[in-house]
Formats: sequence, C-alpha cells, structure tokens
Amino acid sequence: MKKHYIFKGNGYFYPFVMSFFMLYLFLISFYIINYSLKLKTLSNINDYYDNQIQRQLVEEE
Repeated sequence: MKKHYIFKGNGYFYPFVMSFFMLYLFLISFYIINYSLKLKTLSNINDYYDNQIQRQLVEEE
C-alpha cells in the first residue's frame, strides 16, 4: 500500500533543512558575540584594576 502525504517530500525537505541551518547559525553567532563581549569586558576590567594598582603603588612611594 502506497503512503499518501499532503505535501511532496522533495519540495519541503530543503526549507526544513534551511530553517535548521539558519537556527544553527543564529545560535553559533549569538554564542560567539556573547562570548566576545564577555572577553572584552573582562579584559577592560583587568586593565582598569591593573591601572588602579599601579596608581596606588606610585602614590604610596
């Protein structure tokens, strides 16, 4: 017995794959942007505290 579908399998395979691929790219790009912002923030905080420590050491001398 032949299965009958409402839609043609070949016609709807690519949009589903494309939507999953777009979702995958969105999640990867979101993670990369979020991670890079965290790294920039941590780097700036580290630079700020290094600068403050150097200023305190210079003021004490």
